[in-house]
Amino acid sequence: MDRLDRKILRLLQEDATLAVADVAKKVGLSTTPCWRRIQKLEEEGVIQRRVAILDHEKVNVRVTVFVSIRTNSHSHEWLRRFSEVIQEFPEVSSSTA
Repeated sequence: MDRLDRKILRLLQEDATLAVADVAKKVGLSTTPCWRRIQKLEEEGVIQRRVAILDHEKVNVRVTVFVSIRTNSHSHEWLRRFSEVIQEFPEVSSSTA
């Protein structure tokens, strides 16, 4: 991997939707050699996939995770303090079983 490959990777990490012609122009190559470099980086597994990063609030995506906590302390004080701490995180809702 050389300097041009690293430039290509940097550009694609910032915006994977860039057209090959735009990437080529920005790194100082013509379209075909740039496309070949991208293909080679994909074949070698350097580029594993291209993804879209979403704004979770705009698409109203929520993740639900169930977590079980184990502790060596089974006191009411420990449970009270633990509950206080996790309530400080707005994305956490808790229940005790």
